[in-house]
Amino acid sequence: MLADLPKNGPTDPIEYYRRPLIGKLFRERINRGLRLVPERRYTRVLEVGYGAGAVQLALGRGVDELHGIDLDADPALVTPFLAAHGQQSKLVRGSVYELPYDRAFFDLVVCFSVFEHLSEYPRALSEVARVLRPGGLFLLGMPSVNKGMDVAFRMIGFKNIDDHHITTPRMVSDRFAGAGFRVARAHHLDLPLRWPAGLRLYYNWLLELR
Repeated sequence: MLADLPKNGPTDPIEYYRRPLIGKLFRERINRGLRLVPERRYTRVLEVGYGAGAVQLALGRGVDELHGIDLDADPALVTPFLAAHGQQSKLVRGSVYELPYDRAFFDLVVCFSVFEHLSEYPRALSEVARVLRPGGLFLLGMPSVNKGMDVAFRMIGFKNIDDHHITTPRMVSDRFAGAGFRVARAHHLDLPLRWPAGLRLYYNWLLELR
């Protein structure tokens, strides 16, 4: 599947998923998050930042109606790819700051590697809360944002990473309660996989809207 996924937009990191070592870490951060989601049928699910569409395929098997929104990615590139794999999704271009959906529309919202780019992250959390039904779930993943991670990203080819990663996991998690969320589960990624949290690479939270 990864071999077929086209790069979609200037911020799409799909090429890194195909590298031998780095790709394993990129894939594992997503898989750890997805394992947090309870296995049941969902009526409507939204992915914020769908990129090349890999997570869309993973989500689609247990969803009646799948949606995706992305600021940079082109829906016309992803839609036929998903259709060729038997998956239908309603994809749009837009911002997490202004989600074009009704209140309490979704059972589950999924978002990987978007919030570290957001200066107005409290606004984004509030928008996700608005479109979730009471008791709905928000799977949120984001990388550590510190000097060590800046160096690591530069080593694998990301340029000007300190200009793009502007918000830390701590800043976002401190706003969970204020947006109406509680942490139901968490499963983070460390390097190596069982080293202390001080070497944490990626954070995954499953949040429930109270």
